[in-house]
Amino acid sequence: MSSRTRQEERASTKIRLPSDRDAGPFMTSTAPPLALRVRLWRNRLLASPAFRAMIARIPLLRRVANGKANALFRLTGGFIFSQVLLAGVRLGLYEILADGPLSTGQLATHLGMPPERMRVLLRANADLRLLIEHAPDLWVLNDAGVILATDRGLSGMIRHHDMLYRDLMEPEPLLRGLKTDTELRRYWAYVREPRPDGLAAEEVADYSILMRDSQAMMADCILASHDFGRVRVLLDVGGGEGAFLAAAAFAHPDLQLRLFDLPAVAQRAASHLETLGLAGRARVHGGDFSRDRLPDDADCVTLIRVLCDHDDARVAVILANLHHSLRPGTRLVVAEAMSGPSEGARLGAAYFGIYFLALGAGRCRSDRDIMTLLAAAGFSAIRCVPSPNPLIATLVTALR
Repeated sequence: MSSRTRQEERASTKIRLPSDRDAGPFMTSTAPPLALRVRLWRNRLLASPAFRAMIARIPLLRRVANGKANALFRLTGGFIFSQVLLAGVRLGLYEILADGPLSTGQLATHLGMPPERMRVLLRANADLRLLIEHAPDLWVLNDAGVILATDRGLSGMIRHHDMLYRDLMEPEPLLRGLKTDTELRRYWAYVREPRPDGLAAEEVADYSILMRDSQAMMADCILASHDFGRVRVLLDVGGGEGAFLAAAAFAHPDLQLRLFDLPAVAQRAASHLETLGLAGRARVHGGDFSRDRLPDDADCVTLIRVLCDHDDARVAVILANLHHSLRPGTRLVVAEAMSGPSEGARLGAAYFGIYFLALGAGRCRSDRDIMTLLAAAGFSAIRCVPSPNPLIATLVTALR
């Protein structure tokens, strides 16, 4: 390469520091705050191919840049990665490997796949850290693969994503409010029905099973965050088939149980609690928690993954009915995924924000949002209780 060519190349990659004139047509004459000005300057800098080329030549900065590039690629390739996961769950790959390592050929025979295609799926799973290739063509579960093999709720949610993905196939009409008749809205029957207490047993069966199976990690999170040891009677409002009540009951043998949900769901809860040998400690009530009077003999009431399913106006009605029904001094515990500064809370908020959009109701709120709604309903002594895993839940407690 001639010296002239090298000089031309250096000139072509020379960095021009961006100015406010590059800010675009939407900037107003009012100067933005310093932090925003710094962010806009940084964004314009990162938009420069020459700047990115310079970063690539500096080892320390290159490492940071590569990390950000990998994170962006996880988003770009996210659908492919989720389909790898879905295929593994549907095929029973993780469950088969739960009993021990198997070769590519053995897995191909078990799952009815050509060995070369089986190997593609297995290597994709290994690259996503779901499996480990312990020896050439010998596969064993990695940590995340063990969870997938043993957590029915997680695998159930992965299967459930089928309908969510179909609703999101064309996201623009959904975001513009032009698409409202979604599969998710039809699936969660109580969301679309003005009188959900009239739902038939077959309309609540599928989602009740999904909620029961997916409750295990939520129950662990709540029980680790709040002390139910001094609670005499626990009422779970919108408690589904009683999965959380059962977990609380096994953790606290003297705890008396109450459950309130739609009549068709309450019937399923009574049967489930009886199967677990808890019928003698439990009373199950059916009704609409937005308008029917709730049992008032509990000293602690839980709302688990309930408020997030509803818009603010309906949440206000639900909380007002609770406040009207409960005795003074009753403690209320609200537990659900909430937006917040932690990585887990941000991931949960991004996921549920779109999920509830497809559902056509509800939203992922911050703890402050929940506290404001509780205060407006008349509750007092309101406080946020961090959980061990904000991806799964944050708690807000209050007193009637």
